[in-house]
Amino acid sequence: MKLKTIFTVLLFTVSFIGFSQSNCTTLKGCERKLCELNTKLTAAKKAGNQNQIKGVEDAIAQTKKNCTTKTVNKDLDKKVKEKQQKVNERTADLNEAIKDKESKKKIDKKRKKLNEAKADLNKALAEQKTK
Repeated sequence: MKLKTIFTVLLFTVSFIGFSQSNCTTLKGCERKLCELNTKLTAAKKAGNQNQIKGVEDAIAQTKKNCTTKTVNKDLDKKVKEKQQKVNERTADLNEAIKDKESKKKIDKKRKKLNEAKADLNKALAEQKTK
């Protein structure tokens, strides 16, 4: 029971520290996740978006309740797999467009989408490395 209380107090403390930080990249794991959620909450409050505020507050509560290093790692691994799948799809689309001799404009558009997907994958990989 004491460990759970200490952990809860620690999470609340970290969330308030994270709330005051504008750059969450120096944090890791659950602390980083809470920091990012608090940043989203601040933006939602500034925008006056009540639905988003409620959603982010629920996410914060769930994160405080359920977050572990294992869940963070699992989420990041899932994100990387999804981004890799997107790159594979975009690569196939581009290759098919080239094979079918589509217009230069369409090929360029598909190449741009592939590059965006690769950038997203690289971002997810970098995030995974800093977990």
